[in-house]
Amino acid sequence: MKPFTIALSLFAITASPLFAGSYQIEAIEVPHYVMPEVGGLGFTPDGELVVALRRHGILMAQPSADPTAFPWRSFSTDSLHNPCGIQVISKSEVIVSQMPELTRITDTDGDGIADNYENIASPWGVSGNYHETNALVPDGQGGWYVAVGTASHNGPTFTHTRGTFAPNGRTGRNYAAVPWKGWILHVDSTGNSTPVAGGFRAPNGIVIDPQGHLLATDNQGDWRGTSPLYHIEKGNFYGHPSSLVWDKEFTENVSKDPLQYYIDDFEQYQKDHTRAVIEFPQGFMCNSPSEPLFDTTDGAFGPFTGQAFVGDIAGDRILRCMIEEVDGVLQGAVVKFIDGGIGGGTNRLVFSPDGKTLYVGQTYRGWGNLAEGLKRVTYTGELPFEVQNIELEKDGFRLTFTKPIDSKNSYKLSNYNVKSYWYKSHHAYGSPQMDLQELGVSKVEVDGKTLFMQIPNLQADRIAEINLPSALAATDGTPLGQGQICYTIRKLKK
Repeated sequence: MKPFTIALSLFAITASPLFAGSYQIEAIEVPHYVMPEVGGLGFTPDGELVVALRRHGILMAQPSADPTAFPWRSFSTDSLHNPCGIQVISKSEVIVSQMPELTRITDTDGDGIADNYENIASPWGVSGNYHETNALVPDGQGGWYVAVGTASHNGPTFTHTRGTFAPNGRTGRNYAAVPWKGWILHVDSTGNSTPVAGGFRAPNGIVIDPQGHLLATDNQGDWRGTSPLYHIEKGNFYGHPSSLVWDKEFTENVSKDPLQYYIDDFEQYQKDHTRAVIEFPQGFMCNSPSEPLFDTTDGAFGPFTGQAFVGDIAGDRILRCMIEEVDGVLQGAVVKFIDGGIGGGTNRLVFSPDGKTLYVGQTYRGWGNLAEGLKRVTYTGELPFEVQNIELEKDGFRLTFTKPIDSKNSYKLSNYNVKSYWYKSHHAYGSPQMDLQELGVSKVEVDGKTLFMQIPNLQADRIAEINLPSALAATDGTPLGQGQICYTIRKLKK
C-alpha cells in the first residue's frame, strides 16, 4: 500500500503580529475529517513534521510556507489510546507513550505506512479512567523517562483493571488505584522499568534541560495549591500522597492510608514534599501547564536561548521560564511569552529544524471553548523589548532586558509594584494566595540593559510577583511587552 496525500480542510487561517512585529502566529490546516487533538509533535531527520493525534493516529508532512498547503500523509491510521508523548527516530520509526504502554511504531516495508506495533514496556496499571495519561522524554542513553498521571474522580474505575487493584489507592479526588499512577518511571532500552520518584497528580510534560536536569510540570488541584514545574530527583516525594500506595518503603513504615496520614499530620507533609522550581500563579499566569520545551536554537528563535517555553491547556497563552541555581537548588521565574492570539489548549511544542519557528499542538479535551489543531509561531528577526533574564540578589532582583532601557521612566519607585505570597498544597482543591504582602522597592538602578530593584524583606518559600511600570520602554522607543514576572524563591542569596 502506497502513502497517500490527504485533502485539506477549509478551516479559517489566522495570522497575528506579536511583540510589535517580532513574532507571527499562523494556523495550519489539517485534514477535514481528522479530530485535531494533538498529543505529540516532532520532526524527522529529513524535516517532516510528525503529529500524534488522540483519535486518529499519526500524520506527517513536509512544512510549507503556505499554512494551507501542507501535503499531509498518514503514517498510521490506527487509533492510538490517548498518546501524550512522542520520540521521532526517523520517517519510518516513532516511539509513543499511550495510556496503556510505551509503543514502538515502525514501517518495516518502506511503503510509508506503519505496519508494526511493539510494546516496549507497560509497567503501570490501567484502571479505565480517562485521566491516566503518560508523557515521555528520551534519556539520551536509549531509554526513556515516563510521567504517569493519576486517575480523576470525574471518571470511573473499570470492573476489570490491568495490574493489582489497591482499594486504599482509590480514595481522594485524584487517585492511584493501580500500579505506578502518579510516578516518574525510567524505562531502559530493553524495556525494564524502575520507579524514580512519586507524588505527582497530572504531570502533562517532562523534559531534560540543556544542563541535564530532569524537569516536569504538574497541574493545580488536590494537593496542588497552584501548578508547579519540578526538578525530578530520584527518591523524592513531590506532594501528591495517592501515589505512595505503591511505595513499598512507605507502606512498610506507615500503617495509615497515605492520604489520611498527611491529612492528619500536615506538619510532616510540609517537611516531606519537594518544592517546585517555579510555581505558576493560578488564573492570571497559568491554569494548566503542559510540556516544557527548552530553547536550544542559539538565537534563531529570538533572545531567549536556554529558557523554557510552556503551554497552557486552559488559557490563551504560552509562558517563558527563566531558571537559575541558588545554593545548589533550581528556582526561577515565569513570564508570559504570548498573551492572547494563540488560543487555549496548547499541549505540545516543537521547534522547526532551523529553529526559527515554534510549532504548537493544541487540544482542549472539553475544558471550555478553546483551540484544537496546529499553529506555528515564527520569529521575524525584529528584536522585542522584553525581560530577557532575572537573577535573585541578596537584597532584590537584577533584570536584564533585550534592549537598552530608557532611563526617564525608570526611577520613580511608586511605579513599581511588588508583592509576595504562597500557595498551600493540601487535600482541598487548589489554594488562594496565602499571606499576601506588599513589598516596597527602596531603590532602582539602571545601567544599559540591566535594572536592579532593591527590595527589603524577601523571604524563602514564597513567590515574588514583580509588576514593572507600564511606561517602561527601550531607548529606541519600543514599549515593554510583558512587565509581570513571578519568581519562586526557594533559597535566598547569601
